[in-house]
Amino acid sequence: MVFLALNICGDKGNKTDTMKTPALQQFSKMKHVCVAALVVITSITPSRAIWPEKNPADVVRSFYSWYVHEVTNGSRPLEKERGQMRRFVTDRLLNRIDKMPKGPGGLDGDFFLNAQEVDPEWGKNIAVANNYFGRTISKLDVILTGRKLGDRQFEVKVLFQEGAWKIDEVKFSD
Repeated sequence: MVFLALNICGDKGNKTDTMKTPALQQFSKMKHVCVAALVVITSITPSRAIWPEKNPADVVRSFYSWYVHEVTNGSRPLEKERGQMRRFVTDRLLNRIDKMPKGPGGLDGDFFLNAQEVDPEWGKNIAVANNYFGRTISKLDVILTGRKLGDRQFEVKVLFQEGAWKIDEVKFSD
């Protein structure tokens, strides 16, 4: 009976090959389409885990989160953690801060926070908006929100240097 069905369908004993071939071909085509779609999607949306420095807003958030935490714990990152500071801040800005006169009439307080006291909430409540975004320069509006000392609002200019976005200027409005 199987022999009769095979002869009627025109199959000469290769029943499994003729039935699987179109399905396998369709599966193979579908597999190639899915792989191509994944490649396109992956190339369009960069992963933050791989390239966190590609987004200037993320760099500013990471810096202020780390910086406020360090300062509230009694550390002095500008003096004691220069290597970590260089991850986030240009050498030009660090040199400029070093040369500023300290105390009344000069730098009287924390340069990056424009304050003599630090609200621990500033490191947890960081709002960043793109003001201008270019290939090598970006300007961002930043608001650090705190309960104890209120909000700090300022503009940050970041430059793309050595494969990473780095803070190059901080401007507080009076």
